[in-house]
Amino acid sequence: GCPRNCAEAGIKDVGIIGVDSGWEMYVAGNGGIKTEVAHFLVKVKTPEEVLEYTGAFCELYRQEGWYLERTVHYVNRVGLDYVKKRILEDHAGRKALWERLQFALDGEPDPWFDFKDAQVDTRQFEAVKA
Repeated sequence: GCPRNCAEAGIKDVGIIGVDSGWEMYVAGNGGIKTEVAHFLVKVKTPEEVLEYTGAFCELYRQEGWYLERTVHYVNRVGLDYVKKRILEDHAGRKALWERLQFALDGEPDPWFDFKDAQVDTRQFEAVKA
């Protein structure tokens, strides 16, 4: 990630920060008028783990969050320890949540697909050589 925290991963619903040995995942942040710092959830080593843990958290929130409830309020209501138990300690449960999210999204159009194959100048997405 950007060394200046341009993506503001520490105040997002889900924030991923790349570090030397993998990625750190933060959840339940909140931007805006009442800013809340996200909670550290886990450090993972592979891109596949980033997707699995993030997807499992999103599915857990999707299943248990109240209508219009932000992740910050959901985690405050159920407790970070509960989320950690469901995502970190219950390996089979985490995989089941991740699979359920994939099933729910199967058939949904990929919003980046057309852009990925479009004939556009992609240099804007390359790292700046200093």
